[in-house]
Amino acid sequence: MSEPARLFLRQIKRLVFWPLEAALALSLFGAARLLPPAASSGAMGAFFSAIGPLTPWQGRARRNLALAMPELDAAAQRRILSGMWNNFGRVVGEFPHMQRIAASGRIQFAGLDNLQGLKSGAFLVGAHIGNWETGPYAALSVGHKVAAIYRPLNNPLLSGLLERRQAHYGGDIFRKGREAALGMVSALRKGQLMCLLVDQQLREGMAVPFFGHPAQTSISHIKLAIRKNVPLIYMHTERIGGCHFRITISPPVELPDDDSDAAILAAASQINTTIEGWIRARPEQWFWPHRRWGKNV
Repeated sequence: MSEPARLFLRQIKRLVFWPLEAALALSLFGAARLLPPAASSGAMGAFFSAIGPLTPWQGRARRNLALAMPELDAAAQRRILSGMWNNFGRVVGEFPHMQRIAASGRIQFAGLDNLQGLKSGAFLVGAHIGNWETGPYAALSVGHKVAAIYRPLNNPLLSGLLERRQAHYGGDIFRKGREAALGMVSALRKGQLMCLLVDQQLREGMAVPFFGHPAQTSISHIKLAIRKNVPLIYMHTERIGGCHFRITISPPVELPDDDSDAAILAAASQINTTIEGWIRARPEQWFWPHRRWGKNV
């Protein structure tokens, strides 16, 4: 495609598609906000269960599922992907109500004692499982401020949704990239907990096995945890039925003494293996359309 044609398509996206996409997303957000949390969760779950399989994401999700768990037959694949769309829709429906959900006792916590004794900052690592937006509430429930890294949305008209979320966490927020690398050090010095979802493809990461296939995986938090001697802790989020959740906080992960490539690969492999276990236990709660193994899958 020629450069003028590329520029023309980019302008069409900015002037036409971005406003339409923002209007749809904000309409869904507004509709979800008008409903009580459980009703919003159920309604959006049903809505995305209907439309999700019709989107291009369905094919990518099916390919990823077949790559990761080739032992599944077609019926099992359909059941998992149907459950995934319902779970994702519920996450969308619950997004405007997270504070109410946390205050209503719908989130069960396990392992909070692993956070209560922290005197310094720490990394909480999780994945896009269950309602991943519940994860920071484990730290908030015991008085810790939460810092986060964000990837700017492709549509800048929707950036306010990310800012709205972070306002409740009390900690810093950093744009993915160099700003995040410097920001993590600053947040840890302040005693904030960095909540990271580490199950997405990362161009600047390291190739680490995930379901038996190499996947570019984030390693900067592992290196920083070793160099600054701060804990790295698992944050496992699960949906345990409807609009009810459980967050399990692990003891600090045992990390290597050095940050050589071999040591980092071993630590990152351990983290990926742990996340694999979460996904195998509840595969319908992981967001399978992520490009976890790159664009060739």
